[in-house]
Amino acid sequence: MRKDNRSKTTDIRLQTKDLVLSRLLSESCALCSALCVLCSLFFVLSSFFFLLSAADAKIYIDISSPGIRQLPISIHTSGHSKGKDIERVIMSDLAFTDMFSFVDPDIPGAEITVKLDVHVQDGLKVILTVSDLIEGREVLKKRYDASKIIVRTMAHSIANDIYQVATGKEGIFRTKLSYLVNTEKGRKELRIMDWDGYNFKRVVKKGLTSSHSWTQDGKYLLYSSERKREWQIYALDLKSYRESVLFSSKGLNLVGGTSPDNLISFSSSRDGSSEIYTINIYGKKIKKLTRSFGIDVSPVFSPDGKQIAFVSDRGGSPQIYVMQADGRAVHRVTFEGTYNTSPVWSAGGKRIAFVGRKNGKNQIFMVQSDGKDLMQLTYDGNNEGPSFSPDGLFLAFDSDRDNGRGLYIMRANGENQKRVTPRFLRAMAPEWSPYLN
Repeated sequence: MRKDNRSKTTDIRLQTKDLVLSRLLSESCALCSALCVLCSLFFVLSSFFFLLSAADAKIYIDISSPGIRQLPISIHTSGHSKGKDIERVIMSDLAFTDMFSFVDPDIPGAEITVKLDVHVQDGLKVILTVSDLIEGREVLKKRYDASKIIVRTMAHSIANDIYQVATGKEGIFRTKLSYLVNTEKGRKELRIMDWDGYNFKRVVKKGLTSSHSWTQDGKYLLYSSERKREWQIYALDLKSYRESVLFSSKGLNLVGGTSPDNLISFSSSRDGSSEIYTINIYGKKIKKLTRSFGIDVSPVFSPDGKQIAFVSDRGGSPQIYVMQADGRAVHRVTFEGTYNTSPVWSAGGKRIAFVGRKNGKNQIFMVQSDGKDLMQLTYDGNNEGPSFSPDGLFLAFDSDRDNGRGLYIMRANGENQKRVTPRFLRAMAPEWSPYLN
């Protein structure tokens, strides 16, 4: 139950004592509709060359520094009119990071310039040239070819490469969000979309689906679903789109997170009280990690797989705890507030974002993994389901602040909060994918 729907934080004991249908989110697996996700994930065939070696590459933006400067950049597009659509997406991607300032290509002041030469013939072709105007040299030249005119996906790929030239780090613009949606008929389904809210695809739309998670290699989407009055944990292979059952038992079984070697954490009430377990991607080697008098749920692995954060009420109220991946050395992380749930690790494993109740509403907080430096990130409405981007610089979450629950993204310090789903769509529980090729 790493990031369940809104009711997940109302009473943690409902998970094992009352399998109430209102706590169950979405539906499970229509494989024929999911096949179309593949074209948007892996469409670009590129041939390219970098003009600078990694050792000689200049870092224009140091994202590890306390005060990140904005890099002045100009973009000039020529060729087919589709180029302007590509340019707009690139600018939107880069602008959201707040690391770039845009300069008119006809006005001096840019430090680097981007040239896009766009052609539409037997698909979409773009030649990208990035030049350092201060040093008077090209730093990147790359050609992109696609058999179909898929503007946004190609633009995200180009934005990634520009971002990598500027920062030396991989960009998140080709990543995805999985999330849950309430449909008009009162049903719930699991979907995938681009990180910025476009190109959604239905993945699971049968049964009642709850928690979900990506494997860290991006090959599988995991989810819990109730079918024929039994909760099971499923894995969807995102290459073949075959679904397999990983775990099935009586009680409530909710998937958590995954480790780098594809161990899967989950909570189960198979023995009565909800406890934390792990299992491998093949549904084997089940191991029970907790044996407490309280309720233990929402287990998520740290990025290195050495620790697991989870929620427990063993101290009297739901709080965030951390233990070693084998279940030893349990220690409490949160001490402020009486209701803290839904932990998620940052990319470096130094921070944990979570949902805490304050003044009667649910808000997103962040704390160091040792419990220090608590920070509140949201203030308007009820905010839940935090999920870090793979670089740790951004968070996705859901909120009801605009008279209807939807998905938002923000920088990890809480700035630049932006809605990415339409207002008519009741969406919740986002899970950010790892980097996707």
